Amino acid sequence: MTARERFFKKLQQQQNPRRTAALDGSAAADIARFRQQMAELAQQISQWFDGTGIEVVISTRHLHDLSTLGYSLNSGICRYDIPAIRLQNGERSVNIVPQQLLDGVEKGIVTLSLEAPDGAGSREVFYLSLAPEEGWMIRKAHQPPEARLILTEDRFFMAVDSLA
Repeated sequence: MTARERFFKKLQQQQNPRRTAALDGSAAADIARFRQQMAELAQQISQWFDGTGIEVVISTRHLHDLSTLGYSLNSGICRYDIPAIRLQNGERSVNIVPQQLLDGVEKGIVTLSLEAPDGAGSREVFYLSLAPEEGWMIRKAHQPPEARLILTEDRFFMAVDSLA
């Protein structure tokens, strides 16, 4: 542990030791849910595209998540592995990539970006975030978090329409 990490850990414990422990547990639970929901999304997308000719590549992203840094400087919860998804149809692709756990009112932030080099909307970006109970919310990149809608199969396929 560096001197800086020790300093901030000590400061954090002096300011509110019980709150720090509760946040560590909460962040760990939120990260576990984020990872689980990404794994379930990857499985669902694989099923949707099975046998279609569109290549589905599930990879592991080694995320260094600075949005969780305030929870604990020493517990290691700011570094974790999480699934990422790539859909490939010729030169067109969709990347579904986890970014961070927390961003304002949203939890479990994921970008869904479409690349269509032939000029058909060349790059389009959506944000996914964890729904309050189960599943995901979706919004266009330029929309505020309040514009999020529940991600349904229909909304997913509308978002990735340029992949076809």
